[in-house]
Amino acid sequence: MSQINNILVPTDFSEEANNALEVAVSIAKWSGAEITLLHVMDIPVIGQSPTYDIIGASYSSPEDPALHKNYVNKLMSITKEKINKIKQEYNYVAIKNHVVFDSFQKHIADFIIKDETDLVVIGSKGSSGLDEVLVGSNTERVIRLSKVPVLTVKKGIENFNPRKIVFASNFKKVSEKAISTLKEFQKLFDAEIEFVKIITPNTFETTPDTEKVIEDFVENYGFKDYNVNVFNYFTEEEGIRVFGNSIGAGLLTLTTHGRTGLAHLFLGSIAEEVANHSSLPVLTFNQHYK
Repeated sequence: MSQINNILVPTDFSEEANNALEVAVSIAKWSGAEITLLHVMDIPVIGQSPTYDIIGASYSSPEDPALHKNYVNKLMSITKEKINKIKQEYNYVAIKNHVVFDSFQKHIADFIIKDETDLVVIGSKGSSGLDEVLVGSNTERVIRLSKVPVLTVKKGIENFNPRKIVFASNFKKVSEKAISTLKEFQKLFDAEIEFVKIITPNTFETTPDTEKVIEDFVENYGFKDYNVNVFNYFTEEEGIRVFGNSIGAGLLTLTTHGRTGLAHLFLGSIAEEVANHSSLPVLTFNQHYK
């Protein structure tokens, strides 16, 4: 039985979210997984308000109950129409939906656990410069905090079928969840894995030493159908992207340490940077969760 049984796709019905759904549908076709579309809406209310499931629920505000009820009913109707249209378009895979009024970050974290999610597939525009600093990204926060692997998708891919999968790492203390998911993706797509360590001017080490570390890792976890690579570049984040593009990879995979607060501000995350700027789909694993 596939280890990928439940795929969560957050959606706001944007082009980026639709791109993610398209990739999730391809994975579901290969794995037999069920897809859950998660749509979280924030609505303007005064004071505290409980979370309501949009399907078959009612909403009221202490300030103006009639106005808010009409507003929410309209949102319900529009959302149901959009979801039903998606289900009809992809009627060859199992799709269910979960729509709520809540904070996106809080709800997705809780829902991943509640729904026993195995994989999150999320769309991203990516960002750069000042916008990246000031605006931030829901996608980046999901990558940083998710307790399950996250696949970030930028572009639409009609038939997602990565035959070359890059796994970039220092090959030390890689979580069992990352190993298991990587093997599952390789099995699903009959792919070749390109193990790579990026060597920068500040992290120089000899190629024979690096290759031995990777070979020991591969032997320890029993991988088959793979290549060992050492790639020199100016930074790790750029090196991973350039290497992936140079070999025609269909998927980049790497781990993230899930730093938060000041640690994230000062140290950042290579995984988030790659996911934010790569044109290829990027699968990330949080090292904090086994």
